[in-house]
Amino acid sequence: MDIPKVHYSVLVGFLEILNDLGGKSDIAGIASRQGLELDDLLPILDSGEMLGLIQVTSGDVSITEKGHLFIAASPKVQKKMLRDVVINLEAFRKLVELVKQSEKGRITKDEVIQFVSNHDITTPNADGGDSNEFNWIIEWGRQALVFNYDANEESISIRSFR
Repeated sequence: MDIPKVHYSVLVGFLEILNDLGGKSDIAGIASRQGLELDDLLPILDSGEMLGLIQVTSGDVSITEKGHLFIAASPKVQKKMLRDVVINLEAFRKLVELVKQSEKGRITKDEVIQFVSNHDITTPNADGGDSNEFNWIIEWGRQALVFNYDANEESISIRSFR
């Protein structure tokens, strides 16, 4: 199972840059123009593809139709679009189900980390291990309005969305 491994703002910034370049660029060229190493760019490309916002083909990256709609949308509509995608990623679907099955309607950070270690959710070469995965889950879960995170109790609950 996989989750996006790049900060939301970085991905949105990349989409805007790619849009400014006409919606398509060669990967090496965009890396060079933005002063990025390919190792820095790969998580952006992986996350953008995972969310259906970009497509990578033969060394080129282009914005998908969904990506164009995302960029053109208001922030509120972007959040709804993001929620619709993130909630359907296997890791988030399973976490939502885990929260729903909990007695208190929330699960702790430790329970999330246990879930991560039991479900093969990993970041290649990550220094933070399962704790790092927890941070990505919280970031994307909050950005997509899927989860609320209570830092005092270190727990997540499902966010109602309107």
